Amino acid sequence: KIWPLSIIMQALTSEHDDEIIVCIRNLVRSSVSTGFIHESFLPDDPERYTRAWFAMANAMFGELILSVFEEKPELLAKVAM
Repeated sequence: KIWPLSIIMQALTSEHDDEIIVCIRNLVRSSVSTGFIHESFLPDDPERYTRAWFAMANAMFGELILSVFEEKPELLAKVAM
């Protein structure tokens, strides 16, 4: 299983823009249109996840987005591509 909290921490501690973009894209994809970050998901099937609502992961994702917005806002436009 993949733990989104580890991807969030990877992005928060990265100094490489491309790595941050990939992390955010992967997190958004793993939410499988629920709009929430889950506790974990299967790499081959993100629709199989644990905890439909995991407050800690969602809060940390919000922290990541705010951090990127404050420090490197241009990256958020690239995530949507």
